[in-house]
Amino acid sequence: MPRSRKDRIIPVAPVDRLIRKAGAGRVSDKGSERLAAILEEVGEFLARRAFELTEHTGRKTITDKDIDLAYKQWTKPK
Repeated sequence: MPRSRKDRIIPVAPVDRLIRKAGAGRVSDKGSERLAAILEEVGEFLARRAFELTEHTGRKTITDKDIDLAYKQWTKPK
């Protein structure tokens, strides 16, 4: 179910620019909205994993290293 404009975390316009920067000449609104939703989903997953890593080490602050480790674990071949 598409999120309303108010519920979005990532605005669609920057996602549209990102797609165009990747080489696309034309981008549909629905295409930009879908990528924004996917990026939010992936971002939330990585943030949750980074938080788990932070909790495991007894810290309260998520650092760039926690984010990097969460990303490496996410992209690690299974």
